[in-house]
Amino acid sequence: MVRRIIIASIRDLGLCPCPRCLMPLAVVSNMGKARDMKMRKSLARVDDQERRYKVELARGFIYNKGYLVNSNAVERVLRPESLVPNIVSEVLD
Repeated sequence: MVRRIIIASIRDLGLCPCPRCLMPLAVVSNMGKARDMKMRKSLARVDDQERRYKVELARGFIYNKGYLVNSNAVERVLRPESLVPNIVSEVLD
C-alpha cells in the first residue's frame, strides 16, 4: 500500500518525474549509466514524516488560508519534489 500512497502524491510533468525516486529532470539524460542507478537508489522516494509534513503544510495553505493550488506559497513547498496536495488513506479492518 505504501507504493500507492507515494505514486498518488507525485505531480505529472514535475521537476522529479520518476515515481520511484527524486531524480531531477535535469539529469535524466544520464539514464542507464552506472551512476544513474546509484543516484536512483540514494534518492529513492520515501513516505516519511517530512513528505507528509510538506503535503499537510500545502493543504493548510489551500484549505485554511484560501490559497490557490498553484499559488507561490504552495508551489514553494511542493514543486521541488514534484508533490501534490493529496492524501491517500487506507482503512484497516
